[in-house]
Amino acid sequence: MPRAPVPGLYVGAGGWHYFLVPSDRLVSYSKCFKFVEVNSSFYAYPTLRAAYGWRKRVPEDFVFAVRANREITHGRKLLLCEETVKAQEYMKRLCEALRSEALVYTMPPSFEPSEENLARAREFFNEAERGRFKLAFETRGRLWGSASAREALRKVLAEADVTHSVDISYQEPVYANDLVYARIFGPARETTGRNQYSLRGDQMDKVVRKAGEHLRGGKRVMVAFHTVKMYEDAARMVRKAKTAGQACG
Repeated sequence: MPRAPVPGLYVGAGGWHYFLVPSDRLVSYSKCFKFVEVNSSFYAYPTLRAAYGWRKRVPEDFVFAVRANREITHGRKLLLCEETVKAQEYMKRLCEALRSEALVYTMPPSFEPSEENLARAREFFNEAERGRFKLAFETRGRLWGSASAREALRKVLAEADVTHSVDISYQEPVYANDLVYARIFGPARETTGRNQYSLRGDQMDKVVRKAGEHLRGGKRVMVAFHTVKMYEDAARMVRKAKTAGQACG
């Protein structure tokens, strides 16, 4: 049986493939962190057999999040159709196999805050196959930063109870239920389009501070680093969070 979601801070990275150690990378990763975002599921559908195998190789309290496949987000761009329904059903089964606590949809910059796209998001999330996991939604592009776009997005996500995934090193979510989900690339991503090499000290301090604010509000906070030095940055945050009195799950 899956464990009940527990409020707290969960820090990790976008996958374990680059966790270069001379042994089982996932097992070694799970000895250092208690949380990971499965990023490979965006590019291809992992088999359920593989997912059950991953679950068995990590401790009981280890937390998975899953990135939704690009067929849903980049191919069909949330268009509710036979293909996305099937894809969503499989993502649900994958999350159940991993006992995942979050399924994350990351949209391309071409998905702009138009009335059509907001309507697509509303319809998709209101009809999406769900499980015990939470849904998180990430938009990209400067147009989403306007007050009108943020308010329109807030209404859609609040109606469907979908948390807004953002990079809390420089953004604030427009809506979050009991889950705050942060994918950290660094503020430079907004201008260069590339993942920052590593967070500066002041940027990391801001992430820790923002996470603490949400923790004091009784939230679960999941932070997945996607910087070039994501494992080092995740480890830095764990150390800083513990120093600040924030216990990591």
